[in-house]
Amino acid sequence: MEQSVKKAIEYMNGAYSCSQSVMCAFCDEAGISHDEAKYIAAPYAGGAKVKCGAVWGALLILEKKYGKENAGKLQEQMEKEFREKVSAVNCREIRGARLRSCLGCVEDAARILDGILHKAS
Repeated sequence: MEQSVKKAIEYMNGAYSCSQSVMCAFCDEAGISHDEAKYIAAPYAGGAKVKCGAVWGALLILEKKYGKENAGKLQEQMEKEFREKVSAVNCREIRGARLRSCLGCVEDAARILDGILHKAS
């Protein structure tokens, strides 16, 4: 398993939220500090911004790495691949229909993000 994916799972199994787990695992890729990633991701956890927090963590990494203007297509790809894997992007829908556990969402989002980052490099 890719190192960043492992980190995301470890963070989620620790005291991090879903969004923080993904964002902190990939903070080096985006050129931001661990503390900055943890702070930025905090408001996106647990469906607070409708979408799955793990997806938000990935979207924020893409935005930080490529800039708002250039990240759009990669962010669309991230959401599309996650939706194909989990059948939804909305946290409430995922949790309500028990489509995937929060830890599973973190793992899926991290794997998809890792693939996108390595393709774009």
